[in-house]
Amino acid sequence: MTLRMTDKDYSIKQLRTKLEQLTSELNKTTEQIQLLEIFDNSKSEIIFAQPEQEISELIRKQNTISHEIITIKKKIQKLSAKTILKVELLILPIVIVLLFFVATNYTILPVEQNSTIKTHYVIEDLQGNSLGDYKHWSIISGTPLTVNIKNHAQVSDQKIQDVENAIMSTDGSTQNGSPLYNSASAMKSEYFQGWQGAVQTAYSNTKYLIPEKFNLIQSDNSEGDIVVTLSTVKSEDGYSGVTRTIVNGNQILKVFITVFDSNKLTDNQLESTVRQEFGHALGLPYTENPEDLMHESITTNQSYISECDVNALQKIYNDVKPPSNFCNI
Repeated sequence: MTLRMTDKDYSIKQLRTKLEQLTSELNKTTEQIQLLEIFDNSKSEIIFAQPEQEISELIRKQNTISHEIITIKKKIQKLSAKTILKVELLILPIVIVLLFFVATNYTILPVEQNSTIKTHYVIEDLQGNSLGDYKHWSIISGTPLTVNIKNHAQVSDQKIQDVENAIMSTDGSTQNGSPLYNSASAMKSEYFQGWQGAVQTAYSNTKYLIPEKFNLIQSDNSEGDIVVTLSTVKSEDGYSGVTRTIVNGNQILKVFITVFDSNKLTDNQLESTVRQEFGHALGLPYTENPEDLMHESITTNQSYISECDVNALQKIYNDVKPPSNFCNI
């Protein structure tokens, strides 16, 4: 009996190792497809050899890996279910006794969930080199940015609405003496729930046009200027969201936003994560102020877009680098 359990545990461990390898390979393949699509759609004078054929081959590889992943997950679930059932039958009487003891002797207080949202933001050129500094879009007046919401996690309609609100809402609020960010020059501050409402207040006569319109679509492909992927994958680094910006010089070509474990985020956490990552997608860097939306860790429940976020965006589109402590001056 002990030998069979050991063999089973070893099999599960092997399957999980294989699953990690396949998941890593799938992520790399997806990134290759995304970059090839950028190259294919780019107006660069560089000619790439048969990008459509390469994309088709990578998609076939992606489908094969996905099928293997599903098969392995089913095997793990099957093996784990047998082991868990035996363990549950053994410990069930003990659990019942403990529950009775706790219920009759103690009051259990609810555990408050940690609401901190940790994010990550990277900028890369077409060769995959990491870059710093601020970047901006270069668009034609009246042309919207296409935002593609990829619902890989099959989240509810409500959560899709949360994502759309973070981008498209025009609702705002004015708060007196708000602690959301410190500004010696403003006792009354205006906040925005969505970037559509925020950018409409931006000063329009900038060197480069600030994107003012967004066209939302839902597609399993990586089409669109900004791709928001709602994933079931859990970040090993504890991130709720990551934004990857692809640039050519200072010009943004495409942005990939990934929201991790999106099914397990509350509506407020999901909306806050997308709201911040979309700020990066428009070109905003992090701010040093821990109370502002654009800080790398969101700790406030009122993670709205502030006036100084909009002011920093105006500086970027005037080709002026905002200070690292913007929203804290």
